Amino acid sequence: MATLLAIVLYVSICFSIMQNWLLFASLCILMFSVRYGAIMLIPLAIVLDGYYGNYHTIPYLSFITVWWYVVVEYMRPKILGPDMIKV
Repeated sequence: MATLLAIVLYVSICFSIMQNWLLFASLCILMFSVRYGAIMLIPLAIVLDGYYGNYHTIPYLSFITVWWYVVVEYMRPKILGPDMIKV
């Protein structure tokens, strides 16, 4: 069940960013990051930057995602506690 939820959240993040539903995307990103970590969002951001053609200018989505990964990995142990984090 946890794997199915992770897949549904991941796909909903992708499609909601593509449809410009940024509030729904941010809620899904927050839920995904807290439960599963933010490392899997980096390849998604790279693909979405390529989809939107942001590599001709600045790939801002990739930069924001790397920054988000650093923030989440720093804050997750403080919020959840070390015994709640699944590796």
